[in-house]
Amino acid sequence: MTEVDRVLKPIKISYEGNLDFNEIYKLIKNFLVDKKYDIDEKEHNYSDSGAMSIKWEATQNINDYLQFVLKVSVKGSSIKKVKLNKKDVLSGKFDISMEAEINKDYQDYYEGKPMIKFFREFFDYLTKQSEFNALGKRLKEEAYSLYDEIKSYLGILKFNS
Repeated sequence: MTEVDRVLKPIKISYEGNLDFNEIYKLIKNFLVDKKYDIDEKEHNYSDSGAMSIKWEATQNINDYLQFVLKVSVKGSSIKKVKLNKKDVLSGKFDISMEAEINKDYQDYYEGKPMIKFFREFFDYLTKQSEFNALGKRLKEEAYSLYDEIKSYLGILKFNS
């Protein structure tokens, strides 16, 4: 079983107003592609009742043992389609959240081999702790970089509305 180290507990951005969803979708996707993440869209729901939910899980294999995971979700409520400057946009309340994890042994190489798994964890604890800390810091910085880009984009929207 994959060992999961949570690097960043969920952080959230709340926004109320008009949102060109295609733009925010491109912003998140381009960021993840630029950072060389593989993107898996876990959920994409939109209902006529005014609710929406989209979840992405982006992974980046660091080596054959470690994997970065960024989880991003966008939820909307009280959503209506409106025209703004000849463009279709969504108006409502939006919550964007993200969290970051590092998966160890994501290929389950050591699964079913308890002694080897124990010694691998012990070895990691004794010798690789500083490397794991540096990787955790890097992943956290990437997550906050995406967080800041989204906040900047939403701030510009609020300013222009």
